[in-house]
Amino acid sequence: MRVLLSTYGSRGDVEPLVALAVRLREMAAEVRVCAPPDQEFARRLAGVGVSLVPVGVSARALTTGAPPPSSLPRRAAELIAGQLDAVVPAVEGCDVVVTTGAMPAAAGALSVAEKLGIASGSVTFQQLTLPSPYHSPPAYPGRPFPPEVTDNNVLWDLDAQSINALFGAALNTNRASIGLPPVDDVRDYVVGDRPWLATDRVLDPWHGTPGLDVVRTGAWILPDARPLPADPTAFLHSGTPRKNRCRRGASRPYCSGSWMTSLPRRD
Repeated sequence: MRVLLSTYGSRGDVEPLVALAVRLREMAAEVRVCAPPDQEFARRLAGVGVSLVPVGVSARALTTGAPPPSSLPRRAAELIAGQLDAVVPAVEGCDVVVTTGAMPAAAGALSVAEKLGIASGSVTFQQLTLPSPYHSPPAYPGRPFPPEVTDNNVLWDLDAQSINALFGAALNTNRASIGLPPVDDVRDYVVGDRPWLATDRVLDPWHGTPGLDVVRTGAWILPDARPLPADPTAFLHSGTPRKNRCRRGASRPYCSGSWMTSLPRRD
């Protein structure tokens, strides 16, 4: 089997794919990774014997450049076009595409897979971007939510509207260029009906969303046998361990006797 892993984002969007690539190769699959052209990503992938197919501009340069919110649609169009340019040749001979990272980039990679008739799916490494009645969505720069709106379902509807306003035209223009029909809802297109959630089941419990069949895979972490430096080791061994006592609250686990109790609850 040949697998293409596609992302655009920070180290947190790339590192889990490193672990997945290693595991897939252990299962005799051929793996290619499309990611930003930053040298740190190329070195990280080369360290496990996986080559990087560079996509778009440097993620570090883009994030440190502090572009204004008004440039989001333009940058989305560039990300999507970059995906089409890089993913089309990279996906040749592949059987499946797994995509993650920035939503416009993921939409572009999924569009390529759709055009070529290749099986595809999306994964997220934190559930914050998955629609849920139990948590609110993050607001996009320049598009804050009305402060009087507190219903999570309403906020997720507003989130879909923001995503369509920011990325819809760019996505559909690029889709038209490769002969694909327009997408009505960008977020639904990227998330799909059965997204993967690659997080720890205990630290990041999923409570479910009607109509969304989330697949829990566990966190994708590459084993690291190197010993910790002396200072962190001493810190972890100091003090008396405390046993956490967890119970389920109205909408999430609640643990006493730990730092979690100091966090504000937003049910």
